[in-house]
Amino acid sequence: MTGAWNGEHLLEALRAASRDLERHAASLNALNVFPVPDGDTGTNMALTLSSALRDITPHPSCGTVAEQVGYWATMRGRGNSGIILSQILRGVAAALAGHHLMSGREMAVALTHGSTRAYEAVLRPVEGTMLTVIRCAGEAAQRAIAAGEASLSAVLEAAVREARAAVARTPQLLATLRDAGVVDAGGQGLLVLLEALLRYARGEASDSHAPTVTPTATVDDHAESAGYCTSFVIHHATAPPETLRRVFAALGESLVIAGDRALVKIHLHTPRPGDALNQALAYGILDQIEVVNMDLQRMAHHSGAALSDTQPDTPANPAPGIIALAPGAGYAAILRDLRADLVWETNTPPTIDEWRAAFERLPQQEIIVLPNDPQAAETAQATAPLFARRIAIVPATSPPQGIAALLALNFQADVDQNIRAMTAAAERVRVITFDGQRRNEMETPAEAVQDAYNVCHTLQQMGANAAEVVTLYYGQAVDQTHAERLAQEIRVAFPMLHVEVHAGGQPGSGVAIALE
Repeated sequence: MTGAWNGEHLLEALRAASRDLERHAASLNALNVFPVPDGDTGTNMALTLSSALRDITPHPSCGTVAEQVGYWATMRGRGNSGIILSQILRGVAAALAGHHLMSGREMAVALTHGSTRAYEAVLRPVEGTMLTVIRCAGEAAQRAIAAGEASLSAVLEAAVREARAAVARTPQLLATLRDAGVVDAGGQGLLVLLEALLRYARGEASDSHAPTVTPTATVDDHAESAGYCTSFVIHHATAPPETLRRVFAALGESLVIAGDRALVKIHLHTPRPGDALNQALAYGILDQIEVVNMDLQRMAHHSGAALSDTQPDTPANPAPGIIALAPGAGYAAILRDLRADLVWETNTPPTIDEWRAAFERLPQQEIIVLPNDPQAAETAQATAPLFARRIAIVPATSPPQGIAALLALNFQADVDQNIRAMTAAAERVRVITFDGQRRNEMETPAEAVQDAYNVCHTLQQMGANAAEVVTLYYGQAVDQTHAERLAQEIRVAFPMLHVEVHAGGQPGSGVAIALE
């Protein structure tokens, strides 16, 4: 794939990079000593990229795909390294905005923008980290363009070559790495990602072999307490990121602030996470809250034990079984990607006997059900008491509500906590079904205008100006071009909304529009 990439190529390349990061996660974790030796850099980078790609709608435009990746990476970025990676991806998206194809020149600009955005997100940028590596890679890519090397593979080759050299230099720039005898874990992770992109550009097979795990870096197990790795999202912040940077800088270290007032992701290491969360509540609505005890994490990492081994009084929460109904193949694919154990593709609400058979198929002692239909919810509720196992029904009465509920699932929480979180997530989603007369490329301009007017008028009545995301799920008889046209009209009418389009695959010519 040596020519220019469209959106589908970019998505395939990033998926290849995601697989490589997952294979290298343990090796990267073993290098992790900065800013805290908690052994999670590889895991955080791999999970950030994989979760960012989870809900991407394939699109022929690389700019559109990059925008989606940047948004979801920011929403779901994990840890210091993951959030910095998310900002690199946000910078890439900004550089590719409006571009259908990406050649070597666009790649060089994208890497440079990614570097700039990453440096801006970090309160006190430190050289000898992944920041250095992405900056050097971008500079090398720009030099390749200046020298007349305009092909995508040539630009990536220059970026990889310089990234590899920059990783090797990280111990010279950061004493913590030199003392531990390792290179920077985040920088090495970026090198893994760039190498995967280069292999894809060359048409080479992915790196299918997991690396040998590097011996864990030497660190002082009696070092000062690292505190808690704390991250969260603030929706519609009442203060700009510059103000938030000043406020949270006083509450901890390793501060990274990403995004804008509509969506701000904050990460910091603090001895008092409650203080940070209470302070954040003064600036908006919190979401995606994650607090990790880095001292326990470090002990587990360097002892080779699982975290639960350091907390004998804290039993692990076995993952519940998840059953979800889907009225179409598109919905079914999304629910499977979100790790539902049993996705039931049906257009007819199940009977009690059918629910009984479904419950018997799962081995878990606790089952969470996403009925995604009002009548299905009633029969599932009537069937649940017939079983000794616990079966909890989330009140999701439409597939978009079920998808939102599944996104709120936390496998580290117990079933009661998950039911509350999933119910709240489902209730935040308002769904309408728009059903026009024509749904294909033969529609007239007048019909298209009327459809867009009806949709935007309805969204206005639903309070779209105060919402954050609108998602269109189009049915079997709906042409994707029509759905994309409606989405673009919504973006124009409501510029603050993040608009997505997915194939729901539901019967008929309906477009389910979910507002949250």
